Amino acid sequence: MNQFIENRAADEVPFSNVLEDLMTQNIEKHPDKMEVLKKMKGAVALNLQDIEAVVTLHFDGGKMTIDAGVVGKPALVIRTESGQVMDLNVLKIKWGLPYYFDKAGLKVMSHILAGRLKVQGMFFHPILLTRLTVIMSVM
Repeated sequence: MNQFIENRAADEVPFSNVLEDLMTQNIEKHPDKMEVLKKMKGAVALNLQDIEAVVTLHFDGGKMTIDAGVVGKPALVIRTESGQVMDLNVLKIKWGLPYYFDKAGLKVMSHILAGRLKVQGMFFHPILLTRLTVIMSVM
């Protein structure tokens, strides 16, 4: 466990280790992402159907906890395959928002429009979704 991520799903869901490493590296490489993490409150479930991995990310003002399965009532539930969720990592962030008008952004939009990437709660919790995209993006 590092100072801002607790991975309680490591033994049960191996993908959670990849997620923990990605988030840790992003935040350590881009300290401004820690400021975004500090503003995050709520839970996001990730259901990666192709690898049968389901985790819930709980955000609480600078701390993130990863649990196996869907825990509680997440504000956002993202259903997709592992490749599509990784496409979120290459979204550029411009003016504090995900940028959908380049090759990477259009790819993510095509996943959403084709139903390959489903985000339940995105219209009710757009700020949480935007902040999640910011901390997941390697850009």
